[in-house]
Amino acid sequence: MEPRQPMEPRQPMDPHHRKQFNDNFTDEAYTALKADADRRSDCAISFRIAETPLFLPRALADRASRAAEKILIAAASPELQSVGACAVPNDFRFANETDRPLFGAVDFAITGSRTAPELKLIELQGFPSLYFYQAEFTESVKSCFGLDDTLGGFLQAGQTASEYYTLLSNAILGGMDPKEVVLLELDPFSQKTLPDFLLTQKRLGIAIVNIRDVIARGTQLFYRASSGLEQRIKRIYNRAIHDELVLKQVALPFDVSVNYDVEWAGHPNWYYKISKVLLPKLFGVDASVPFAQLLSEANWNSLDLERFVLKPLYSFAGAGVIVGPTATDIENIPLDQRSGWLLQERVTYGDMITTPEGAEVKVELRVMLLWPNANDRPISLYTLVRLSRGKMMGVNFNKGLNWTGSSSAIIV
Repeated sequence: MEPRQPMEPRQPMDPHHRKQFNDNFTDEAYTALKADADRRSDCAISFRIAETPLFLPRALADRASRAAEKILIAAASPELQSVGACAVPNDFRFANETDRPLFGAVDFAITGSRTAPELKLIELQGFPSLYFYQAEFTESVKSCFGLDDTLGGFLQAGQTASEYYTLLSNAILGGMDPKEVVLLELDPFSQKTLPDFLLTQKRLGIAIVNIRDVIARGTQLFYRASSGLEQRIKRIYNRAIHDELVLKQVALPFDVSVNYDVEWAGHPNWYYKISKVLLPKLFGVDASVPFAQLLSEANWNSLDLERFVLKPLYSFAGAGVIVGPTATDIENIPLDQRSGWLLQERVTYGDMITTPEGAEVKVELRVMLLWPNANDRPISLYTLVRLSRGKMMGVNFNKGLNWTGSSSAIIV
């Protein structure tokens, strides 16, 4: 491994707001939070909402923003995209590709201690996340727990809600009539991310369309509007991913290789072009990036495997991840499949939140970015927080545990 970059001075996690929150926490307020989140989303939220927000110091929020922006810029560079472009599946390589990703998400583990928190990159993707749900959910948190209304979750200091939603609206609509723009997903009303879809629709006035139902006529695409008439699609806010289409054996009603007369708000190819496949190439870009190698290229016999995690390049919710793999674990992976596996330096999440019952909670912080065409660099907009008391992040590792699940960062 190469020498680390020097770390920035650390600001401790905020003890004042944490103590105040824990002292005043009630089950009734938590119940009200879940009900209010359902009400704002116009649907029942199917993922677990955590009992607490993360009180995120502004200095740490700014550090996460800077790191995420550096990582996304490097990931989208021509040098790294010589690798990233090879990751796009041939049967899901869409025409009319954009020069750079419109959206990005960079996930960090918060490591170290509450007095000296650090960031470690876990994952990245060139794909939109829950921009609309997270901002609305923060308002639920503030309201139901009686937090200071001047607090919020915008990563850009001083940004207003109006400015935030204007940025998103401009990026997604691209100046087009909302009726000609669609949010495209596979079986959207069955997805756990439906709350974000509905809030997006409410804010922008666009239709939510099942990718199964798209109609192709020549080089034009259509959807059937609520009136029953066919409506032209001129711009697509894409939320559909290849993995799920393959899993559900969905045959698309249009040919991805055709250069349709349509614009993409988040071109589908970037989901693969910016992903775990780039992690080995990002080491050294920022101090938050851990060492990683493709298993097919790693001299793993010389490594202390206990210090590493073995993970498939493409998986959901931690599926297939082996912490501290053994030689047998590696030898069980066929040689011709090892290019699809990653050996990554093991990241130890720190105990960042103490609950009123004394349990310790680990934190993963997602920075959600936007890269407008007119900008030289991406903008960090908002965060998504996952809380865990289990061995790893994800529902499967936290079953039956309270003070875990999806949450919001309140920047203090």
